[in-house]
Amino acid sequence: MSTPEQAIQRPISVIVPTYKEAGSLPTLLDRLAALKSRPGSAALEVLIVDDDSCDGTVEMIADRNEPWVRLIVRTEDRGLSPAVLCGLDEAQHDVLVVMDADGSHPAEAIPELDRALSNGADFALGSRYVAGGSTEDGWGVLRWINSKIATWMALPFTRALDPMSGFFAIERSTLQRGTCIDPIGYKIGLELIVKCQCRSVVEVPIHFSTRTYGESKLTLKVQLQYLVHIVRLGRFKFPRLSSFIPFAMVGASGMAVYVGLLALLNYICGDVLPVWLQIIMAVLMTMTWNFYWDRRLAFWDSRSQSIWAQYAGFVSVCAIPVLLTFFLTWSFSASTDLPLAGLIGTTFGSAAGLIFNWFGNRFFIFKSAH
Repeated sequence: MSTPEQAIQRPISVIVPTYKEAGSLPTLLDRLAALKSRPGSAALEVLIVDDDSCDGTVEMIADRNEPWVRLIVRTEDRGLSPAVLCGLDEAQHDVLVVMDADGSHPAEAIPELDRALSNGADFALGSRYVAGGSTEDGWGVLRWINSKIATWMALPFTRALDPMSGFFAIERSTLQRGTCIDPIGYKIGLELIVKCQCRSVVEVPIHFSTRTYGESKLTLKVQLQYLVHIVRLGRFKFPRLSSFIPFAMVGASGMAVYVGLLALLNYICGDVLPVWLQIIMAVLMTMTWNFYWDRRLAFWDSRSQSIWAQYAGFVSVCAIPVLLTFFLTWSFSASTDLPLAGLIGTTFGSAAGLIFNWFGNRFFIFKSAH
C-alpha cells in the first residue's frame, strides 16, 4: 500500500462522479487536499461530476472556493458511466484517476496507482482482493457473494482479481486508443480494460471502507445492467463465440417450443388435421420463433439488412435439419404420442444441424454489418 508521505509524481486529474453525495464529499476533498499539499507533489485537479443532485453539492463546492476543484453539473444523460466519461473528457492532465465520493476509496493510494502506470501498466486498479487489500467489516454475506459472482463473470475479459473496482487510473494515451466505448451501468473500469485493450492491469492493494453518508447505489437494476454489460463486452471481444452461444440457446428453446406446439395442435385439431400437416405447422412456427430470437440475440450486428431476405435465407440454410426433424417425427408418430415423437425428431434434427446451421447463417445469411 502507499505510505502517508508519498507525493504525487505527475500531474493528475481525479474524476469523482456524484449523485446525492454532499455528505461524503467534504471528507474526500479534505483527504485529496492533504495529498495535494505533500512536499514535492505535482499538480492535482479534481472534477466533481454531479448528476444534478440538488442536495447542496453546488453550494458546498462554492463555499470551499478551491480553484483546483471543478464542479460539472449534468442535467441530461445522467448515470455513473456517462458522468465518468464526461469527466475524462474535461480533464486537463494526462494521468486520469476515477474514484467514488463515498469514502470507500482511499485517496492516499493515488500515488501508488500513478506509479504502476509509470512502470508500464496500461491500467491500475485499487484492489480489495490482492495481498494487502481488505474490506471493512459490515458488508454482509449477500454483498460479498454478489461481488464474487460479478468478478467471476468478468474472467473472460481480465485476470484481475477486483475488476469491479471503481477506483482506477489510466493514461490519456491509453484511453484514446479505445474504440466503441459505450458503457452501461456502473462498471466503466471493466469497459475501459476491454475497449482500450489494456493487457497489463496492475492491482494496488487498498482498504475498502464502508460508506458513512448517503445510500448505496447497488440496486437490482444495476445488477441487471451489469448482465447486459457483460453480454455487450462479449459481443465486442468474442464476436463469433458470443454469436454461437445464444444461437445454441435459442435452438434449445426451439426444441421446447416445437414439442409444445405439437401437443397443442394435436389437442386442438388432432381429429381434423392429418399428422403430417400438424408437424409442418409446428415446424414453420418453430422456425419463425428461432429466426426472431436468433436475429435479436445471435446475429444482433446484422439487423439493418432486409428481414424478409434473411428469413428466406434462414429457412433455406436450416432446410436439411428441418426435413430430418419432420421425417423422424412423422415416423415415430406411428408408434408413440405425437409430442414424444416430436421430441425425438427435434433432438436429432437440432443436434445434426447445430454447427451447420450456425456457420451457414453466420457467414452467408446474417453477415456482420461492421
